[in-house]
Amino acid sequence: MPLSLRTDYAFRVLIHLACNPDSRVTVRNITELQGISHNHLVKVVQHLCHAGIVQGTRGGTGGIRLAVSARNINVGHIMRLMETEKESPGACHPSGNNQCILGNACQFRHLIVQAVDAFMAFSDGMSLLDLTSGSG
Repeated sequence: MPLSLRTDYAFRVLIHLACNPDSRVTVRNITELQGISHNHLVKVVQHLCHAGIVQGTRGGTGGIRLAVSARNINVGHIMRLMETEKESPGACHPSGNNQCILGNACQFRHLIVQAVDAFMAFSDGMSLLDLTSGSG
């Protein structure tokens, strides 16, 4: 299941914060370390703050940090929070809006749905702490 750039950036931020639990980190610092878009990352961080996962403080001594323990941040929840694309890869749509010329003769979309469900179930069993090799 390909994940969006938004989800990729969210996990980069969360893993960085989990590995630096005792300090406030600036978004600018993360963008420079990771070589990623500052404007895009700001939007991702705002979304994480609004969801109560990240806490942000403005000003000269400001920065961001995890609002809850890495142990209590569920990987599957973060993926669902950040992913806005609801379609399956390719022309196969779980919603049944299949535009494929094979129509109902092809059951590949069911395989995709099962694979995504299994991936999400596995992700639901993991915390951010699991993604950081136990640090945090």
